[in-house]
Amino acid sequence: MEPITTTTAIVGAGAWFGNKLLGPTIEIIGNDLKQLYENGKDKIVANAIKKTKDVESKGQTNLRVTRDVFWNGSFTDESICAEYVGGILAASRSVDGKDDSGVFYVDIIKSMSSSQLKMHYIIYRTLNKELIANEEKKALNPGQEPDLGREELFFPLLGTIEQFKNEDLGAILHGLNAKNLIGNFQTDNHEVEVGKTTMPYLKVSPKSLGIQLFAIANNMFNDWRNFSKVDFGDFDDVILPGYYAQSLDKLLEKAGLKKTVESIPNQ
Repeated sequence: MEPITTTTAIVGAGAWFGNKLLGPTIEIIGNDLKQLYENGKDKIVANAIKKTKDVESKGQTNLRVTRDVFWNGSFTDESICAEYVGGILAASRSVDGKDDSGVFYVDIIKSMSSSQLKMHYIIYRTLNKELIANEEKKALNPGQEPDLGREELFFPLLGTIEQFKNEDLGAILHGLNAKNLIGNFQTDNHEVEVGKTTMPYLKVSPKSLGIQLFAIANNMFNDWRNFSKVDFGDFDDVILPGYYAQSLDKLLEKAGLKKTVESIPNQ
């Protein structure tokens, strides 16, 4: 397959845009897209190398995964996108390059916004940290969907939602739920003082597919069933909640707050 190196290859000139219609504008657009593609590709490669234990060892990435990763992940400067597709690219590396299982996960990612990827990461990295700190959760099998669905994560939204630039948080969460990446979720307000101060928070349940996507984004897919035992590490440029818990009471305890009244669901 010929690499994408020309303006016409990137913007689909001729039949699609029409050189006569756009004139010199097509060259400007093409050059901008080409530069964006090259910069995005470099970020993906850098993240893939970072997540590869021995990049000098004999091996190659899968052709199908590599093609889909570069085409779908290079036209953005969002670091969270490079983290996810870079992890999948690294995960596709093998001696013969025949492991194309990452194509499925690239297909999920290309349908998600950068904000959905960021929220997905915040949820699963936070839950990962919470579970590995709890000895009682070591036996949890993420492959057993009914058992996993009984787990819940709570974290405050203040200090977290600022990363989403006034985007519709509900739409982000509904999108993750529609992709089967999270289970039931709800945003509530807890009244710290009656009629005065409230603490908005998110309650969410995990899904097996959500853990799989999180694991392959870290190039740790073989450990997805050990989600409650293995520390998956942090991504740069994503701010995690300062505290989190698996119940509202525990969340309030960690926040140094006393539960005074029942939570008031958002309308």
